[in-house]
Amino acid sequence: MKIISFVLATIILSISAINGQDVQSYRYNIEWNQITTTSKTYESLHFDHQSVFNDANKDVSVFYQKFPIRKARLDQARLIPEKTEIIDVSERLYKTITNVAFEFSANISEVRGSYTLHFTAIPVRRTHDGKIERLTTFSIETTLSPVTMNHQRNPDATFTSVLASGDIYKLSVDQAGIFKMDKAFLESTLGISTANLNPKKIKIYGNRGGRVPELNSISRTDDLAELHIFVSGEEDGKFDNGDFILFYAEGADIWKYQNANNTFTYEKNIYDNANYYFLKIDNKDGLRIQKSEEINEDAVATSDRYDMLQHLQEDKVNLLGSFSAAEGTGKDWYGDAFTSSFKEKNYTSKFDFTGLNNSDPIEMSMIFASRSRSNAGITLSIGSKVFSKSAASVAVTEIESLYARKVFFTESSIINETNPTVKLSYAPNASDAEGWLDYIQIVFKKNLNLGSGQFSFRNRTLKNAGVAAYSITNYTNQQIWDITNPFEPKTVSVKNNQIKFRSTDIIKEFVAHNGLNSAFVPTALGKIPNQNIHALNDEDLIIVYHPKFKAEALRLATHRMNHNGYKVLAADVTEVYNEFSGGRVDPGAIRDMARLLLYRNPDYKYMLLFGDGSYDYKGIAKDIPAENYIPVYETDESLDPIDGFPSDDFYGLLGDTEGVNLVGAMDIFIGRLPVKTEQEATTLVDKIIHYDTSPDTQGDWRLLNGYVADDEDGNTHLRDIDDIAVLDENRHPLYNQQKMYADAYVQVSTSGEKRYPELNKQINENVFKGQLSLTYLGHGGPLGCAQERILTVADIQNWTNYNSLTLLVTATCSFGAYDDPSITSPAEHAILNTKGGAIALMTTTRAVYTNSNKQLTDAVHQRLYKKTNGVAPTFGQILGEGKNAYSVEFFRINSRKFSLLGDPSQQISMPDLDVVTTLVNGKEASTATDTINALEKVTIEGLITDAAGNIKTDFNGTIYPTIFDKKSNYETLSNDSGSPKFKFTAYRTIIFKGSASVTNGKWKFSFWVPKNINYSYGKGRISYYATDGNQTDAGGIFSNFIVGGSSQQVVEDDEGPQMDAFMNDENFVSGGITNENPVLLLKLSDDLGINVTGNAIGQDITATLDGDNKNIYILNDFYVSQKDNFNSGVVRFPLSKIAQGKHYIIAKAWDISGNSTEKRVDFAVTSLNNEGLKHVYNYPNPFTSQTMFQFEHDLVNTDLDILVNIYSITGKLIKSITQTKYSTGFRVNDIGWNGQDDFGASLARGVYLYKIHVHSKDLNITRESNFEKLVKL
Repeated sequence: MKIISFVLATIILSISAINGQDVQSYRYNIEWNQITTTSKTYESLHFDHQSVFNDANKDVSVFYQKFPIRKARLDQARLIPEKTEIIDVSERLYKTITNVAFEFSANISEVRGSYTLHFTAIPVRRTHDGKIERLTTFSIETTLSPVTMNHQRNPDATFTSVLASGDIYKLSVDQAGIFKMDKAFLESTLGISTANLNPKKIKIYGNRGGRVPELNSISRTDDLAELHIFVSGEEDGKFDNGDFILFYAEGADIWKYQNANNTFTYEKNIYDNANYYFLKIDNKDGLRIQKSEEINEDAVATSDRYDMLQHLQEDKVNLLGSFSAAEGTGKDWYGDAFTSSFKEKNYTSKFDFTGLNNSDPIEMSMIFASRSRSNAGITLSIGSKVFSKSAASVAVTEIESLYARKVFFTESSIINETNPTVKLSYAPNASDAEGWLDYIQIVFKKNLNLGSGQFSFRNRTLKNAGVAAYSITNYTNQQIWDITNPFEPKTVSVKNNQIKFRSTDIIKEFVAHNGLNSAFVPTALGKIPNQNIHALNDEDLIIVYHPKFKAEALRLATHRMNHNGYKVLAADVTEVYNEFSGGRVDPGAIRDMARLLLYRNPDYKYMLLFGDGSYDYKGIAKDIPAENYIPVYETDESLDPIDGFPSDDFYGLLGDTEGVNLVGAMDIFIGRLPVKTEQEATTLVDKIIHYDTSPDTQGDWRLLNGYVADDEDGNTHLRDIDDIAVLDENRHPLYNQQKMYADAYVQVSTSGEKRYPELNKQINENVFKGQLSLTYLGHGGPLGCAQERILTVADIQNWTNYNSLTLLVTATCSFGAYDDPSITSPAEHAILNTKGGAIALMTTTRAVYTNSNKQLTDAVHQRLYKKTNGVAPTFGQILGEGKNAYSVEFFRINSRKFSLLGDPSQQISMPDLDVVTTLVNGKEASTATDTINALEKVTIEGLITDAAGNIKTDFNGTIYPTIFDKKSNYETLSNDSGSPKFKFTAYRTIIFKGSASVTNGKWKFSFWVPKNINYSYGKGRISYYATDGNQTDAGGIFSNFIVGGSSQQVVEDDEGPQMDAFMNDENFVSGGITNENPVLLLKLSDDLGINVTGNAIGQDITATLDGDNKNIYILNDFYVSQKDNFNSGVVRFPLSKIAQGKHYIIAKAWDISGNSTEKRVDFAVTSLNNEGLKHVYNYPNPFTSQTMFQFEHDLVNTDLDILVNIYSITGKLIKSITQTKYSTGFRVNDIGWNGQDDFGASLARGVYLYKIHVHSKDLNITRESNFEKLVKL
């Protein structure tokens, strides 16, 4: 993407439509919102049409417009005011408007060859005489030029990597220079047999040193390039004892010459400390070093000195990583620390000034970071020369402000000393100030004096000289190679202590060495298998995995191929590095692989990063785990906790002009599985496959969406999410909404802290029941959501919704900071939860802005439930297209902080078919609007159809209808001064929830309308979910009916419902044991049905724990009717964090006529640990021919391997009974025994002993009983 920003200060002359340029003009009117109060001044300046909010000033709307264009370059854009007006604004608003011009920007975004032109303008300004002026009519004029891009996706890229064949051995080097390999190295270190080795067949391949260019348009080496190397003694076709190999290698860090300002810059590789090369042996001859051109002409320019380059940069600390209020961030790491007590350090030993030529100035550059509440002085002295600067203060008490301030030094000066000292000092005024050295770089002219070692040299003054020469001192037959092209070095002849070369604008680089005597030795990494990722061609999905997770990555790839029909490439990230970055760790390698595939396959869409990433690429910080399995892209900004952040979007920005600083639009969709262990990898792949394929996941939770809002901030979060919910109700009417707004709940104070316990409980209960998606807007961080902790890590860890995994959309700060290994973010807890949690998250990695959050969240929700040609969207598509919808600078930065933790190619679970209502009480549903009254029996019929309306006669299964009373009005409580009362509406009152059979695509059910509905008349709503119990489901709604009034039919009923109460399952016996998170199970029945409306005060299904009437659980939403029987049903309600000890619950339920029933169940919460099993016995005892072993345990929701050993009274084992059972509750009572031994013989009468062993493989826990007695008669 190319961005051009303009500030209208003067009139810009229009460019004529010449040379293919296209000048277009667009005219707009702004209809400003008027003052709605009695005030005569504006408190805000907003308009509705074509407006967005700017986080920099939420009180002023920003004009935004976009439209598609042909492929073009934006040469010029300008805003032309036509009509303006002067207005009066409040003093507060006046202070926020500081721009003296109508600020305007234009940019072009590109997605897969489609181009969009974007405009933004702030149509308000402060005039030079201090008045506030706003635009009412204006024009935007653009000048576009046709352009033919130089596609660097490289259509000529090879389909066959050089690593695809031959014997390949990988080497690493830790610096640039000449390296050697002799016979001993080949045989002993690499394991190559030289007996039959023809040295002419030896080849070495590599890539350029440094980092992979971020900008996509910069050219780069495809695959690996063969180096021209020197092989001594290869002429005889044998590798003898005296033979050896010399080759030139670049290091991971490189120097670059900047032609524009005639300076050298050092590029430290932030991803890897080594560079890598590949020795290949096959049947082809390798390239060999050649001699450079012999020049007999006289030199135009001669020098006896060269530019000596020295750079000190020691990475020791990531500053934001050391800040307790932030996460580690950015590309920059810093070295030595300075304080008010440690102010000076001597760096003389780090630099070598031997041969310094004092007649030429030295060039010094340095970066230092200062964190001080007041100005601080920084001084670098080189010899007698002193260079000083002052660092401005930072707001050390503001956790979201700049953490430290960079100070840049760039100086040039003559140094008189031949061996100067180098000292750095820090002089802060504040006692708590801190400073850090980034780097010191010194470049000086050094006399060209050859020695016994190797060194490289170059000289800027010889550039463009034509024929140039070096005069060399102390030449004793050393070798000199021209390494300007490091792939193709050439030997240079020395004549009369001089070398000559042709000089151009490219600075020539040379290395002097003593052959075998001065050469370095590479590190052998061993033989590697052949590979060929370059063969990729038509894949839909690439899974990039760390070798640690290979088995699970391949299992997921197989699932995607079988389940979705995708073509999948599962790529080992090490192999990606080998082919796309010369073996070095580098995010650019992964990105370039994606670019290559997109060039070859325009339909390529998805990349999954299988493994966690870390801001600490090299494992520098010793106090955090090294967990950089698949690298994350970090911004250049490393000191600002707002503008510094990680983003996986880098991998999807594949346009020709994209790649730098995350500018552009997503061409493919990216997701990450942040796994650190093999077990976590297994957990996530299990969850993904389960979500996609298991019939157990089918349920009406697929039609439920949760909306959670934080309080205060003038209801900003509440208003934003309710706006989105209202829009969703219109654009996605199939889905039911659960609005959970913090300020609608009673706020309580605990130990001086504000909490919303009922909201916590509501969120957890809804997750337990299941929600397709759960969206939160508000404050948050690494500990959870909101200052009131309305969603905590502990909550997430206790979620047990494995069959109804939710999509979490969290527009809050740092909820998903997966790149900081020092913490496990709430988002990671959610996706890694083995018993439930999230299937995926669209979550934030760092601090984000409210207004931009709303824009992106709304863009996500627009796509969340929208099928394309009958196909449900994927998680990656939802988030990626949402981001692309707002390719505007201030939205772009915010949206880049949102990451998808999950599989981007996974589709959200949406019903395949439609549910259609045909008859209501025998009347045509589509034409007649029926009214249903209290205490009326209602019968509804309908069909399962495809998208075209055809009945699916092959559909047989179950339909789950939920009938809602009219929409209700609610108002928040204004718990805080920053939370004014807010009104909203929602369907909450359920008249009936049941299930009925579907046969050959047809269904029918009946129910009685409860007595205590809202008697006023209004439209009701029926939500349907149907499943065939296998892989096909359906959904639908119906609202063409009225609810209200009372039936004239007389219903006589004075008995309450029948009720039984258990814990977890029906095997439970009152007084038995549970763990701290049991499930209350109620079985209910009544002739007319169970009341679940909640309209009448006190007539809910309730549960009261230990007689605490201030903390009554409302269970209406957890009731589900029995299939084809509206008279009976069950409640499954999760309890959590119940204290150890004895407890009791009194449950109460009502029928639709207002009659109630109560039931008590007692239980004991215990943690058995190693105490063994409880309540172990067999029944009957004594017995004759059959007895049943029974026991209680605390291993719930897991497979139990059960072993019952029966012994004689003397201790002889006579019978072993083994069974495996899935435990839904805390009691097992059906292990039978017929009184026979292991050989089928009936045992004699007498007393026997038995012991029970129980083991859970999932939990890796074993429980045992004591020895118990039984008597056989």
